[in-house]
Amino acid sequence: MKQFIASIIFIFTCTLAFAQTTTPVQKKISVTGTAEMEVVPDEIYFRVVLKEYLKDKTKIPLEKLEKELNQSVTSSGIVKEDFTIEQISGYSWSKKKKDDAELYNSKSFIIKVSTPAKIDEILNKINAESVNSVGIRNYSHSKIIEYKKQLKIEAIKAAKNKATYLLEAIDEKIGPALEIREFDEAPVMYDMNPLYAQSRVSNNAYNVENSFDTSDVGFQKIKLQFQIEATFAIQ
Repeated sequence: MKQFIASIIFIFTCTLAFAQTTTPVQKKISVTGTAEMEVVPDEIYFRVVLKEYLKDKTKIPLEKLEKELNQSVTSSGIVKEDFTIEQISGYSWSKKKKDDAELYNSKSFIIKVSTPAKIDEILNKINAESVNSVGIRNYSHSKIIEYKKQLKIEAIKAAKNKATYLLEAIDEKIGPALEIREFDEAPVMYDMNPLYAQSRVSNNAYNVENSFDTSDVGFQKIKLQFQIEATFAIQ
């Protein structure tokens, strides 16, 4: 009886081992598909820093400067939600070290515009002496989510196309997808250096018209790139 049971176990083990050795291995191919595009930003966030200054030995208050900027922004068609205060600060404005040096306040604003030309339009309406610095903080595009989706679709199609022609080269056919993996996407927003910074000592006037003449210069584009890694079965 024991010999009979041992024989059954032996036969079952051999059958299982045979089945494992005869199971066909799934042939597969892994490829990477890439898609990219460049888009012109239509959401530009630029920073304007206003500062109090002396005119005819009289300090021009920050409230007046802010009112002037607000009027310029409003008349340029910028909605209230796209004009925000970023920071308020103060510093001593004096060519010589003095204990009683008067404190000069400054305030920075973030303004969202659709084109660089709109920056010119806003700045050309305010007193240049009130501008301490101007710079692009970051930029993006209003349809960036749609563009990302479009690129991911194009990337996976590119991966399938690549797998197809590679297999055709060795007389094989592509099968269903076994695994798809997308790589982490890079950020779209970019920090920029100031486009203009006025000297606090010299208090030189800022020539807005000359410094922001962008009529013949294209704005830096946003480059989007996505990669998809896909594994397909080989029929």
